[in-house]
Amino acid sequence: MRLIILGITGLVGRKICQIIQERKLEFSEILGFASQESAGEKILINNKEIEVKELKEVFNYLGENTYVLSSLEENITKEIIPQIREKAIVIDNSSIFRLCEDVPLCVPEINKEVLKEHKNLIANPNCTTIQLVLVLHPLRRASEFKKVVVSSLQSVSGAGEDALEEYYYEAEFLAIGDQIQKATDSPFPFVIVDNIIPFIGEINEDGYCKEELKIINESRKILSYPNLDITATTIRVPIAHCHSISLYVEFEKEIEKEKIIEELKKENYLKVLEEEIPMPIIARETDLVYIGRIRRIDNNRYWFFIVADNLRRGAATNAVLILEELLKL
Repeated sequence: MRLIILGITGLVGRKICQIIQERKLEFSEILGFASQESAGEKILINNKEIEVKELKEVFNYLGENTYVLSSLEENITKEIIPQIREKAIVIDNSSIFRLCEDVPLCVPEINKEVLKEHKNLIANPNCTTIQLVLVLHPLRRASEFKKVVVSSLQSVSGAGEDALEEYYYEAEFLAIGDQIQKATDSPFPFVIVDNIIPFIGEINEDGYCKEELKIINESRKILSYPNLDITATTIRVPIAHCHSISLYVEFEKEIEKEKIIEELKKENYLKVLEEEIPMPIIARETDLVYIGRIRRIDNNRYWFFIVADNLRRGAATNAVLILEELLKL
């Protein structure tokens, strides 16, 4: 059984290697592919060094019993993933196929049954969506929702390696007391250090940005909740790692705080913080979703605060969990 990792030298690709080793997943062969610039680089996975190959060579290695974990840029994904899926099973981290009707969008703790219907392509959800639905799923057992309002505080690493480099570049200006300047090739529309950017991606004519629509539409699909009344505001914030969510939920019926906590505690991927404060720094390099600051407004309305590691729980770990479920089929 062969495993192929596309975009292996990127932030998510490297996390996938780390998690495969942590979870002791064995394959007869593991191959990594990336851009021409990264070809020849050595990557450690399962205590072995593999040499990164150029992406265009991947077609020489496809075939039966081949699984592909892809973390490529969207323009490249559009071009090559439809060809690759003809000869291998693909788990794709991009947003390109997530809302396609015939492509499963999977968070295994919630809807692993959709994997049975895959046609050699499974979509890994948006990083913020994953940590959100992992909370909404147990909350829904307590009561259906009347309204869900999401405000996300998303770290720089969610925009990729170039964004993280820009963040560290700008931080140098702050450290020496100079006016912060962004690089000419910055992936951000404004400076990010000592600032926040209250949209992520293009803004449409209705005023919603691309990231907000991802959260709204993907949550409905994963939860099989097409009429879910959900809205979102996404904000890029100047921290390197981990995403946070301020979550407002209005339930259909009156519900006690104790019942909410009881349902949340049933999930081993959730860490309910009743006394501690959920902050990004505690979530880094873990696969847990931390939830705390649970506040009751009145009989059926509550506030929550959620944090998770966007590169692990919000991307690489979910992709590897999907892979593990596919291997069981």
